[in-house]
Amino acid sequence: MNTIAQRVKWLRTEGLGKKMSRREFAEPLGISEGVIQNIEEERYKNGEAGVPTNVLNLICLTYHVMVLWLTQGVGEVFEQLSTDALIDKYMPDESDLAKSIMKSFAKLPDEEWVRLRDLIDRVKKEAAF
Repeated sequence: MNTIAQRVKWLRTEGLGKKMSRREFAEPLGISEGVIQNIEEERYKNGEAGVPTNVLNLICLTYHVMVLWLTQGVGEVFEQLSTDALIDKYMPDESDLAKSIMKSFAKLPDEEWVRLRDLIDRVKKEAAF
């Protein structure tokens, strides 16, 4: 994959684990499928009229793609974030307490999740009476 066009098409058709239409790929980005079509068909030229930077940034943020890979084909394709980093990234407006609770839940071993589920089931049964 030598071009941004080829890398975007690969992401859309293979890289994200399922084949997406241009519309399905574009919708979460808040852009039209025509923009994706223009990228894939290399209608944007290098230099001043290149692929819009804001579109490349949207692709990277939305699909967790590394900018260097998307723009130059170098390095890892996807971000490798720790659970704590993901929580901080996707809960930026939440309190430190809420983030701390989520981080603690994320570290629970499977047997503790079973116990937590059982507790929730008991509370639901008691609330039903």
